[in-house]
Amino acid sequence: MKKIEGFQITGMTLSGFKSYQEPTHLDFGPLTLVTGGNGRGKTSVADAIAFAITGLPFFGKRGIDRLHNESNPALSVSLSLMDNTGQAHTLTRMRHRDRMTITFDGYELRQVDLSDMFGERDVFLSIFNPLYFIELGESGKRLLEMYLPTVPHEAVLAQLSEKTREALRDEQIFSPDTYLKNRREEIRNLKESILYLTGQKDLAVSQNQDREQKLQELELRRSSLQSELFALEERRFSGMDVPAMQEQLGELSARYEELVRDGRDGTTDTQDALITLRSKIAQRQAEPYHSKYTKALADAQAKINELGGRYTREVGIFRAMVPGAVCPTCHRAVTAENLKEVQSAIKRAADAIAVEGKECRAQFDALMELDQKSRDTFEQFKAEDIEKWSAEAEALETKRRERADAVGSQAETLRQQMQSLVSDLEYGTLSQEEYDRMISCREELHQCEADLKAAQSVGVVDLPAFDQQIKAAEEQIEALERKISDAVLYVSKRAEMTFSKLKMNKVAFSLYDVVKSTGEVRDAFKFTFDGRNYDRLSLSEKIRAGMEVSELLKRLTGRNYPVFVDNMESVDDLANVHPTGQVIMARCVRGQPLSVSPVQQQVKQAA
Repeated sequence: MKKIEGFQITGMTLSGFKSYQEPTHLDFGPLTLVTGGNGRGKTSVADAIAFAITGLPFFGKRGIDRLHNESNPALSVSLSLMDNTGQAHTLTRMRHRDRMTITFDGYELRQVDLSDMFGERDVFLSIFNPLYFIELGESGKRLLEMYLPTVPHEAVLAQLSEKTREALRDEQIFSPDTYLKNRREEIRNLKESILYLTGQKDLAVSQNQDREQKLQELELRRSSLQSELFALEERRFSGMDVPAMQEQLGELSARYEELVRDGRDGTTDTQDALITLRSKIAQRQAEPYHSKYTKALADAQAKINELGGRYTREVGIFRAMVPGAVCPTCHRAVTAENLKEVQSAIKRAADAIAVEGKECRAQFDALMELDQKSRDTFEQFKAEDIEKWSAEAEALETKRRERADAVGSQAETLRQQMQSLVSDLEYGTLSQEEYDRMISCREELHQCEADLKAAQSVGVVDLPAFDQQIKAAEEQIEALERKISDAVLYVSKRAEMTFSKLKMNKVAFSLYDVVKSTGEVRDAFKFTFDGRNYDRLSLSEKIRAGMEVSELLKRLTGRNYPVFVDNMESVDDLANVHPTGQVIMARCVRGQPLSVSPVQQQVKQAA
């Protein structure tokens, strides 16, 4: 939406608004007087204008329901405006129950559209209501900060000395606060670097001293170990013929190997013979008995079983023979007359089978006896062979053991002699304790030489390099502190030039304090009128102060809107104020009805 930089209210129609139940039209001029007794609707006129533009009452507080007339729920305020170009407009805001509608020149808008045209609510109300801005506190401070013009960098530099200008000309000071903060951060980092370098330098000095001391200690240690080791090695073989002892050891070693080899060869032959015998014994022990009567015994047993079956069958037939039966042999019927004859025939057959069976049994028993004698002979020969071979093996084992004992005894004697020589060649004339010390000295000397070599490889730290770096950092700090000093002057001058835009007749603002020593900008929102704090002012003084602030905001925002001055009966003088644009003054006149009267004479315009 197009920004309306200034306007005057020419008329207003309202209904259902507070005490205005029925539609009521009011006319306004460049200077308008609103008079009437208490409760006649003077302040309601201010609330209606503020409501039409911002949706809030004169003092911006919420609670739109209190703006409704008790008898008419359809709230409506319609303003007739003339903008700074002379064009007429109509703004209407209606609220029926919870639904709000806004129209401007017949087009429906949103509140955000009105904010684009007339500015944010706080901007409009701070111009329209002289007492509104002062009550905003920190919000008022932020509002001023938003509209304070930025002073160009070159304009600030032009107000400083030549030396300061030259120092800051190439510096990018888009935000002096940030610039000072960054420089101080650089100084803090440099000081930390100096502290670190100083610590490193002290550490280097200490390391150099430690290195020299360690080298001396290691040199002394190495010399001491070398002397002790030399003395022990000199005493070790003193008075001993080492070559002769080594030659004797070689001879003993050769004899020992020959003896062991001969013993090993003899033992091998005996061992082979033992293995052969033990294999024969094992095979003989595992050899089973094979009977030559196996088939004859099986045939005899089969014949016996057959005859037994036949005999049992004949006996069963004999017992089953009764008159009326059929003989299974001749297939004749058995009668009482031939029963005995048939039974006798069956008995004779059974007896013949029994005789034959006894003969077969006798043959079987004879075969079993022959088989047992054959088995006994086999087992006897087997036992004799095993006993013979076991005796031969025992004799070989005894021979092997005796030979091994003889060789072992000789070998042990040689081994002890060699061990004694090895011990003499190893320890010499030293005791066990002295020998252990000699070995320990060698190990310690080797480690000492390694430590000495490692210590010598560590170079001496270059101390002057630390001094140069520390000096360079200190010079950078000095340069940065000079820049900060110049920037403090810059910040002070910029604040002075910025706040000059807030200059008024009797009202004075203080949004910040600049700390001269550091250039820091601290919040310090103060408001005075004629040198007195706002909370000590009378109502008339607050109104006159608010009028000056309203004019200041018009100047800063570039918006020339009407000003509504309430309680004018308490103000006897507006000499300090030169209002621009439309002014609406409300005065309480005891017992009088509401009167809204345009005054033809216009208030003197400010230059």
